[in-house]
Amino acid sequence: MIIGRIAVMISSLALVIIALAAPYIGSGSILIAQRTPPSGLPQELQFEMLSLPWFPQSDKAAEVVAEQLSRVGIKINLVRLESSVMYPRIMQTFDYETFALAVSQSPNPLGMLLAFHSSEDRPGGSNYWGFRNVEMDSMIDRAFAAKDREELRQYAMKAQEIAFKGPFIPLFISQNIQIIRAEWKNYTLMSGGIVEVYNRWSLLYMYKSDKPEENVFRIAFPSDILSTNPFMANDLRSLWVLNLLYDPLVALDPNFNVIPWIAERWDIKDNGKTYIFYLRNDVRFHDGSPLTADDVVFTFTAGMGNNTVRFAALRKFVDSVEKIDNYTVAFRLKEPSYLFLLTLATGLVYVVPKNTWVDKPIDWGNPSPVGTGPFRWFSRKQGESIVLERNPDYFIKDTPRITRIIVRVIPEAETRFLAIKRGEIDMERYSASPSLVPEAQKDPNLRVITTPDIWLVYIAFNYRRVNDTRLFEAINYAIDREEVIKRSVGGYGLPVYAILNKEWHGDLANTNIKYEYNPQKAREILQSMGYRYDESRKIMVYVGVQETPRETQATSIATYTETPANRTQTTQVAQPTATRAVEAPAMNLTGVIALVIVVVGVIALAIYLFKRR
Repeated sequence: MIIGRIAVMISSLALVIIALAAPYIGSGSILIAQRTPPSGLPQELQFEMLSLPWFPQSDKAAEVVAEQLSRVGIKINLVRLESSVMYPRIMQTFDYETFALAVSQSPNPLGMLLAFHSSEDRPGGSNYWGFRNVEMDSMIDRAFAAKDREELRQYAMKAQEIAFKGPFIPLFISQNIQIIRAEWKNYTLMSGGIVEVYNRWSLLYMYKSDKPEENVFRIAFPSDILSTNPFMANDLRSLWVLNLLYDPLVALDPNFNVIPWIAERWDIKDNGKTYIFYLRNDVRFHDGSPLTADDVVFTFTAGMGNNTVRFAALRKFVDSVEKIDNYTVAFRLKEPSYLFLLTLATGLVYVVPKNTWVDKPIDWGNPSPVGTGPFRWFSRKQGESIVLERNPDYFIKDTPRITRIIVRVIPEAETRFLAIKRGEIDMERYSASPSLVPEAQKDPNLRVITTPDIWLVYIAFNYRRVNDTRLFEAINYAIDREEVIKRSVGGYGLPVYAILNKEWHGDLANTNIKYEYNPQKAREILQSMGYRYDESRKIMVYVGVQETPRETQATSIATYTETPANRTQTTQVAQPTATRAVEAPAMNLTGVIALVIVVVGVIALAIYLFKRR
């Protein structure tokens, strides 16, 4: 009797356990207690990603990245916003989890480096992602004060290693696709395009005919320029026009080396703290007046003194600007810096005539610009067109070969392309859509020219909220950049892994930094952090790090040796607190226990029945 009762009790207990475990027995899953993650990590790997719908390169890239991350259990909810809503959330209030965007590139690495300095983590600063790292700040400060390029390169390389696992995740440099009428020749290929603002060469030497009157260059803009004020302009369309009307002290050659321009040479004195510029004496403004040291001193004193957008970067370097004589100017620096000349050449800062500006507010409209550039202002129909004419007195002899430039505003991309095909315009200002390339290549009257574009497409996370660098490392392994490029820009892009790139920064770029596409590696890193995959919800959930006698952490298979400096945050695992059960693929321990109890119950019942016989 006792054995029988025990058998019945064991069988009943087994049935209860089986009923409770039924949802999990067939699924190969077990109940795991979800735990509170350490500070800097979310409970679930689910993020809202902001994106601009009108910028297709980054918006489409965001779609592809979201799909790729879902394969490793990271869920991205894409939220498309207009710039008037998105920009304040990213740049002012920091009310976001992650976003997709593009940043324009310059041959000067200072802008990209400063975007990772703690001092720029503020409303209106350039460190949108809130990255803070003491060693990174030190590397950037040292790069700023570097005496030569090799010293700059040393600190830039180290800075890129520190940022390697940070919240800023570069994806690719888009390629500039420019469709131009085939009759034009003698343009210069540079990163950014054949008529980019850093490329002063194409529009000086381009031509299509030996007859001057036929060399009228017509270009389409998607919208009108916003400013003709060389101190205040900040959009690339306005700067493109101003770049033809005014001249800088120094410029860049096609390889991005700093060369003389209206300053024909310079000397460096006082151990690098003083630069003496010797001006050309044959440079004249469009009104016929000569350019002298007075114009240079006024321009830089007014621009930096009023902290205007174009001259703000120079304030970091320059203490004062002084006239030595009519054609000699001294720049006194706060500290010696190799980057001063490069900043002067890449800042798009132009010399204005003192007599025109001295009694005007710094932000006045400047409706009829007067500069020294290769073209002169002729006319404008606001919202429709701008006409510039060749400057016959330009100091570079026999240039420009173009006699007139006509800028037309044509908002629709398809309409701009059709206008090029019909010969109504010669090219458009910005990169054409990859979808137009096959048709353009079939047309003998058109040429398709590709160069590295100015846009670096990236995603970034809010480091103020999520700051465990292992998560960013896993995300990098989960992203197939080649697939992103193929699906977002039709293959017209170049993968990028570091905050500097060789297309724009040459030997300053750390090309040894690279992530291979390895989703399995991404999963291993996430699991080592304490995340497990919730099969029912298709998402990684934090359940705590599994304690083992000898725990092994996932090691990096990146292309440089990991050092303590490469990890920018050390996290402490918080004491676990059970919250709710989640599913994870594993051996079904509950089912095994239930099965054992059933077997024991059946055996006991069999013995009982046998003895009753």
